[in-house]
Amino acid sequence: MSAENLVRALCARHGLPEEAGTPFLPLVRKALQSTDGTRERILRLVDEALGERGEALATGSRNPAGDDQVLVAVARVLHHWTPSEGMLDLGSSFDRNHHSEGA
Repeated sequence: MSAENLVRALCARHGLPEEAGTPFLPLVRKALQSTDGTRERILRLVDEALGERGEALATGSRNPAGDDQVLVAVARVLHHWTPSEGMLDLGSSFDRNHHSEGA
């Protein structure tokens, strides 16, 4: 199965338009070229991320930290990386600074 068809199927599974999966295409392509274990982990992360987006769309809610959580999870899978506390706090620091600049 091609990356495009897989992403299309995952989007349909979660009630999302096909375009919702476009940002995940490079990651799915990487997954399809990876070993079985890595492929499964990456595809599970993509499926979970699309599932969360589908849930948010259905309920009208949105978890602003959701995309960051996906990025951290993917980084761990691809690079065996664990972020430091400072890196984990970077997003909240950026949000505070961004909001105070706009005020």
